[in-house]
This record gives sequence, structure tokens and C-alpha cells, in this order.
Amino acid sequence: MVDRSRAGERFGPYQLQALIARGGMGEVYRAYDTIKGRTVALKLLPGEFAKNPGYPARSRREAHAAARLQEPHVIPIHDWGEIDGLLYIDMRLVEGSDLRTLLSRGGPLPPARAVRIVLQIGAALDAAHGAGLVHRDVKPENILITGDQDNEFAYLVDFGIASDALATQLTTAGSIIGTYAYMAPERFDDAPVTGKSDIYSLACVLYESLTGAKPYQASTISGLIKAHLTSPAPRVSTTMRTIPVGFDAVIARGMAKDPADRYDSAGQFASAAQSALTHHDRHTAHTIAETTLRPATAPPIIEPTTFGPAPPDREHAVPQHPWPPHQPKPSHLVPILLTLLIVGLLAVGGVVAWLAVNQGTSSEASPAPGASTTTAALPAPALPPVESRPAPTAPSAETPVPAPTPPSPVAARPGDLGLSIPIAQPRCDGTGIVVVGSAITPGQYAEDVQRFLVAHPGSSYLRTDQACPSLRQATDEGNPIYAVYKAAGKSTEAVCTLVRTLGEDAYGKWLDLNTDPTFIIPCP
Repeated sequence: MVDRSRAGERFGPYQLQALIARGGMGEVYRAYDTIKGRTVALKLLPGEFAKNPGYPARSRREAHAAARLQEPHVIPIHDWGEIDGLLYIDMRLVEGSDLRTLLSRGGPLPPARAVRIVLQIGAALDAAHGAGLVHRDVKPENILITGDQDNEFAYLVDFGIASDALATQLTTAGSIIGTYAYMAPERFDDAPVTGKSDIYSLACVLYESLTGAKPYQASTISGLIKAHLTSPAPRVSTTMRTIPVGFDAVIARGMAKDPADRYDSAGQFASAAQSALTHHDRHTAHTIAETTLRPATAPPIIEPTTFGPAPPDREHAVPQHPWPPHQPKPSHLVPILLTLLIVGLLAVGGVVAWLAVNQGTSSEASPAPGASTTTAALPAPALPPVESRPAPTAPSAETPVPAPTPPSPVAARPGDLGLSIPIAQPRCDGTGIVVVGSAITPGQYAEDVQRFLVAHPGSSYLRTDQACPSLRQATDEGNPIYAVYKAAGKSTEAVCTLVRTLGEDAYGKWLDLNTDPTFIIPCP
């Protein structure tokens, strides 16, 4: 696949009009089919794939399997084949944005909106699984959204890299396709890959939709894999205190280490999420599904190529606070095997190219400059460091307990503006604060917040929709609000004393779960 755009060129019966996206799995163009007289999304795979023995047959078989699906939330595939040594897939062109773009631009979604999207994608996956097709690459980049917020329609795309469970002889043994951040534990083992793997990925997508952060973060792929294998699912209500606690149990079961412990279907998982939304109680803990931690031997690991920069204010995740871990099955060899495999891999030359041809790994694609139509994978944020830990093993009486490993540096929280002072996430415990300034203009958040911080040394800043419900969550236009403040204490007297000290533009607010967000602490 050449680096330059083919826009303006002819490709068989297709007139290539504009490059929409480009990635490791090829390019996607807005194209006009001169024979059928329609505009389509045309995916062109790299030339190496057509030359690889067995891959063209696999590609055609899987495209045919996807084209059989009659589910409205699956992007229809019109045609597929090979022209001039390049494999192609002709798909319906959808005008809209992908979920990754929505999260990067606007941050976490309201729970009701996130659940609506997951319900639609769950229906698409149920149809695919019923036809024996496993998607294996469910992630925000492959979920397209059309319409406004009140009438959104979600599509699941990129079934071209999926594996037809009824034709496993056409799927390269041991190949790993997809994005590591959303991959189920069994994907790193020799265990069969079924629709339960897609349910795990969809649970990861729901977590990210609610929090703006991926469930597991690590500075290396090996650390990320270890987290999928051994770390319990994080609690969404801990990361975002305004989220109903019922989502914790739903996501924990969806991300269970053992596929047998997950929901029976993607639709069942989505329905459970809807139930958590409509029957929640933030003050009552829900039972968490048991998440069995089982050992797995990971295949050789390749650091994936990232196409395009990560969004500046959403590339880091908040530190996770998972549930206390379930007693794992023995897994003490996992870190050792991972280390040996990684070291061995680094000594081998040319593995990246070999895997690209033999595995058909899907890399995230980056949007072409000026393109607004989305039909394929777009860039995913780079994986920031965060603490991940191996599964605990019970020490014997004769074996001393090893000293704990120092934690990795704490990652920045969602919404952090990259200033010298990190964003704060204060507790909603009834503390009073004095707000000295608010930034409400998109594109100027960092500049405005920095100006207030300089004018009021010792201040902190927060994003209101990621803090307490006693603060106004957004502007009338729906834009996020950043507030610069100083903590005062838990009495009206303490708050008002600080208000008078800071000047007439300052005002007091309570940080709690009950106060009306329009209420301002009255100070005589």
C-alpha cells in the first residue's frame, strides 16, 4: 500500500474520490461505483495480503459470512474480491463519527447514552454470533454513530478481519487480531475464541464510554496483557462517582477472566447494563460476578503501530481501584513466560512484517486530513502507564513473602489539561470550596485555567462533570466546565471567610451528592 493517496484514481469499476482513513490493514476511500451507480466505502488491503498463501481465501470467506448478516446495526457489505493484486471490500458509506471521536472530543458519555449504544452493538453481535461469526475487534473505532444524541443509530463495522467459527481451517492458527486494550484473556492463550470474547470487549467499551478511560492501562504491551490475565475488572463507580454502582457488577461479569462466567450473549450483557441504569441505588453494593483468574501463555508480543496522535486531554486514564481480587488459580509462571517471550521476540528480526501478513492483524487507521466520513478503524490513543499487578500466590510457611514491587507512576486523570498542576478529583464529602474562576470555552480551557491558577496561587482545578453532582455539570450549550478553586472547610463560616479574602468574584459551593447544583453558599 503506497503512502500517497489514490484519490482521483480509477480502481477497477470504482472512481476513488477521497481518502477517509489509512492504517495497517489498508486504506478506506469514498468511492463511486460506476457500474452500479452508487457511492460506497471501499476498503483496499495492502498488496502483501493478496500474495500471502491462504489469506485471499480467508478474506473472501469472512466477507461472505459478514454479508449474510441481516442485522440493521451491521454495516452492509456489497461486494469483495481482488483487482490489480489488491484485495478490496465494498461497503455501505455511512456519514457520521465513530465512538472514539465522540469520546475524544466530549469525554465520558452520560450513562443513558452509553447504554443505548451498547444495546445496539449487542444486537449486532448476537446476529453475528448466531451465524457463527466472531468479530474479534470490538472497540470504539469500529462503532459508528449517526444522527443526533436523541436519535442515534450505531453500526458495528470491520467484520472483514473476523473469524468464521465454521471455517477455522481458513484462519491462521494462533493469530491475534484486534486491539490489545479490548482483548479477552483467552485471546492470549490457546483457548478457543468464541462470541464470549466479543462480550468481554464490549464490556471494555462500556467502561470506557462511561469513564473516558480504558479498563487497563500499562506502559508496555506485556503489562497490558498481564492486566487482562490477572487484574480484576475495575469499578466504574469508583472511577466516576456519579455512575450508578450497579454498573460495577455488570462490567465485572462481562469482563470475567473465564468465558464461562460471562453473560450468555452480548444482548444479555446490554440488557443487564440497561437494568443497572434504570434500577440503580448508589448506596447499595451489588454482588460482583466471580472473575476467575486463570493462567495463560501469551504468544510473542509486537508493539502495535499507532497512526496519528492521541487527543491531548484524554490520552491518560485515572488510576484504577478494582475490587479485591478473587483467589486465582495458579499463575506464577505467567510473568516468567511473558518475560522470556518478549526477550526472545526482541532478538528476532523481521517478525513485525511476518505477523502483518500471516495474522492479518488490524491496526488502527487514522483519518485522512479533511475527511469527515468514518467507515473503518480510526486512531486509538496511545497506552499511558498505570499500575498493573500479577496475580497473587499464597506463600508457604517456608517461603518468605517477597517485598512488594514499587508501583508505576500514577497516570493523569481524564480531563487533565496537561498543566503543571494536575487536575483534582476531590471527594464529595461535604467539604466547602471557594470558586475563583471558571473556564467554559472549548479550545481555551488550558489558557483560562492557567490564568486563574497564576492569579490565585495554591488553587486547584477540576472538571465539574467528573466531580460532584452539587456542581453545575455543563453550560447551557452542553460544554464542559472547568472550575478553579480553593478548599475552605466544612462550615459556612470557613467558606465565607475565604470568600471575603479572595474577593467579590469568588463564591462558595459544597462538594456533596445532594445539594442543588444551582445553590451558592450565601455569605453576608
